[in-house]
Amino acid sequence: MPIGVIASTHSQDWEPREKDLKCYFHFDRLLGKKTAIRIANDPDSVAKHSFFPLIRFHESWTKFRKDAKPKKKIRPLRYAAHIDAAIYARYRSLLSPLYENELSKRGIPNVPVAYRRILQQDGKAKSNIEIAREVFERVRQIGDCIVTVVDIKSYFESLDHHIIKENWELLLGYPLPPDHLAVYKSVTKYSVVDYDKLISRLELLEKPRVGSRKTRRRRKIDQLRVDRLKQICSPADFRKLVAGGEAGKPSLIQKNGFPFGIPQGTPISDLIANFYLLDFDSEINDWAAARGGIYRRYSDDIVVVLPVSQVETQYECKSHLQARIGDYGPKLRIQDKKVCIVEFSRNGEEMDFTNVFGTSSRNGLEYLGFEFDGKVVKIKNSTLSNAWRKMKRQAYGYAFQYVKRYSLKGEGWIRSNYPYRHLETKILRDVTYNQDTGYETWTFVKYARRASRAFVGFKPIFSKQTKLYRYYTKTMISEALDRAIKSVL
Repeated sequence: MPIGVIASTHSQDWEPREKDLKCYFHFDRLLGKKTAIRIANDPDSVAKHSFFPLIRFHESWTKFRKDAKPKKKIRPLRYAAHIDAAIYARYRSLLSPLYENELSKRGIPNVPVAYRRILQQDGKAKSNIEIAREVFERVRQIGDCIVTVVDIKSYFESLDHHIIKENWELLLGYPLPPDHLAVYKSVTKYSVVDYDKLISRLELLEKPRVGSRKTRRRRKIDQLRVDRLKQICSPADFRKLVAGGEAGKPSLIQKNGFPFGIPQGTPISDLIANFYLLDFDSEINDWAAARGGIYRRYSDDIVVVLPVSQVETQYECKSHLQARIGDYGPKLRIQDKKVCIVEFSRNGEEMDFTNVFGTSSRNGLEYLGFEFDGKVVKIKNSTLSNAWRKMKRQAYGYAFQYVKRYSLKGEGWIRSNYPYRHLETKILRDVTYNQDTGYETWTFVKYARRASRAFVGFKPIFSKQTKLYRYYTKTMISEALDRAIKSVL
């Protein structure tokens, strides 16, 4: 076990954590802790288990860049049924310490940095802040260097099933037993049901035509929430309406018939994405280390820092990565549009920065939400923009509910009694970041403060960046209230 890495604390008698017991709508009932323990810890039950289709939805966001049009990004996410998620969590806990041991054996415990809990010397876990700082620190130590940042195209959707199985068996040390084989098959030969089509087929947004007046006012999905039911349909309706058992109702279930691709969103998907590139991580780490550089991989995001004296051209690392990734799966590709190359050079006490290739990192090396130009470190503008959009949504949501609740009291009363100061504090406190697994509860203010402490010596300008956001929060809250009053009253 590598020093500084926290392995899973789960033993053979696995017990689910609170986050392992999911509470969203799915095809099965809510799962009790005792049931999860009984089924997930029993290899025979897992081997015979019939996994439900995943429910798929699409996460979308807009990327903003200077001198470029906003670009809408869409990422498909799938989530597993309650019992399936518990089984995935159980087998993740079995495989995770084996993966950590393999990283230690290969001497690369600090190379793959996503989805893992890695300790610092002070005993605290590293976040994306500390990981980015280590890369920037290495840039300063080397001085004259070339930094290549690449992104593997559609990574989860391109993972070769044969390589997944090989590496899974490598971690275990023997061929997949029936229970592991069942889990492996469920995440490779998975099936999905589209959320929007499911809601439409089950008519969950419709209101019933019979029943009491109160019942007829509620949509079916609202009634499920009132009754605290998380099973989205009965087994009979699943067979008839979802699986295509009823005439005129074609099946909504889509199966992955390709020999590649796993669903992004299950409790075990992140671990598979990590151990899939074990050999690639070893190879590229040795290649970079032999040249006096470093290599880090954050899931599908790769960064390599190499001394200028050790490369023939600025594009050498780019070409090498693009050539080598193909040997780890026929669908894995690194496109030029997913590549960024920058160069740092010493200039007395300071460092100069040059963008060599790519549309990103125009003003500094961008990595894990931060930007470093050789002189100062700042939070990426897109990271701050995402936080600002979250703040605006929260401000309007609160204003709309407040105005709707007190609409009979009139506009004057609402404006006089609206909790501006309380809301300002709440919004700045509650807006969270999702830069790293395990840090989803970090707030806008806490994130900037921790980053400021971590980047001491790099001349961080985080306070200057966030000061405007704190200032304009007052204006944003007032504008949100104006919109809500105009919409409701």
